[in-house]
Amino acid sequence: MSTGNVNLDILLGQIEADRIGNTKQSIAQIMNRYPSLSQEQAEEIYQLVTAASAEEKAITATLVATVPPSFSVRAKSTKNTVEGMIRGAKRYVLITGYSLSGYFADLVDVLIEKSQKGIYVKFFVNNIENQKGFDKLCRYKGRFLHIYNFAGSKDSMAALHAKVISVDEQQTLITSANLSYHGQEGNIELGTLVDSKKIARQVDDVFTHLIFNKIVQEI
Repeated sequence: MSTGNVNLDILLGQIEADRIGNTKQSIAQIMNRYPSLSQEQAEEIYQLVTAASAEEKAITATLVATVPPSFSVRAKSTKNTVEGMIRGAKRYVLITGYSLSGYFADLVDVLIEKSQKGIYVKFFVNNIENQKGFDKLCRYKGRFLHIYNFAGSKDSMAALHAKVISVDEQQTLITSANLSYHGQEGNIELGTLVDSKKIARQVDDVFTHLIFNKIVQEI
């Protein structure tokens, strides 16, 4: 956690170092730097700093891979991770599709079913006219299922190339794998499953900006 102020960074670093078992010393340092604060105010600041530090560090990341079955690697399988995230979503799903094939049809049905149960689904797709499997999704779009299309820009080679799934504003998969057979089983693909509210919010912010700036259009 850096503020750009050397003295303040030293204080924050000391608070972090003293966080376990040395609360009184940290509060005294806060009051020494800001003499106008009361004991209660210094304690509140201490609690805010330690809570922010804990949240910043509450990030776990796991390797996710599509590899040949004969490989023995310490990584989650892309297929199992994607399916588990979508089937396990309880409130919200953000998902992108650069290349969607009929291989993904079963999970399309799951997304539709979840939206009908009040789980909010946002699906971002690259050039929907060239995608297979979106006809069914489009038939069920509504209050809880929104589909956004990136149709291109002045640069004919530009694309919505991100492969992301984020669920319940907590878990986010960022991967090279498409939602296709080869992406999930046939290719060699690598990705990361991140468990972090902060990262999930940042990912959601990116796509919210795409909507507000009309870079993607709702279908």
